[in-house]
Order: sequence, then structure tokens, then C-alpha cells
Amino acid sequence: MVHSEVAQFRQQQALREQSAQQGLTGLAVMASHKSINDRMEREALYMLGLISEGREQEVAVLLETQAWGVGAIGQTQQEGER
Repeated sequence: MVHSEVAQFRQQQALREQSAQQGLTGLAVMASHKSINDRMEREALYMLGLISEGREQEVAVLLETQAWGVGAIGQTQQEGER
């Protein structure tokens, strides 16, 4: 199907607008200050729990990770449940 240049422009513009809207309301919302702060508080509470159980070495490993334990915390929780 052959589209006119105007139709192609309109389609491209609509896709750009959709992409911009998703950037404002889609995954970018997950990086809000509140969500980051909430995640860090959960991780800190988890680490404090590890410390109270005498598992300081695991906390040290988590704190040395590049993203301060993001992703590693779930893995450590699963390993602790074994």
C-alpha cells in the first residue's frame, strides 16, 4: 500500500507523540523520587534484619554492590530461605 508523504508524516508524528506520552507516564514513573526512596527504605530494613540475625557479612556484600543491593536483595532472600 502506497501512502502519501503527508500520511507518512502524520503516522510518524503520531508515533512520536505516543512515544513521548509513554516516556512521561510509562516506565519513567517507576523512577520517581518516592519509589526510589521507598525501595531504599525496604532494602535498609532488610539489611537491618540481616544484622539482627548476625549475618553482617551478607550486608557487607550487598553494600559493596554497584546498585546498593538492587536485585541482589531478592537473591539473598531466596538463598536465606533454603
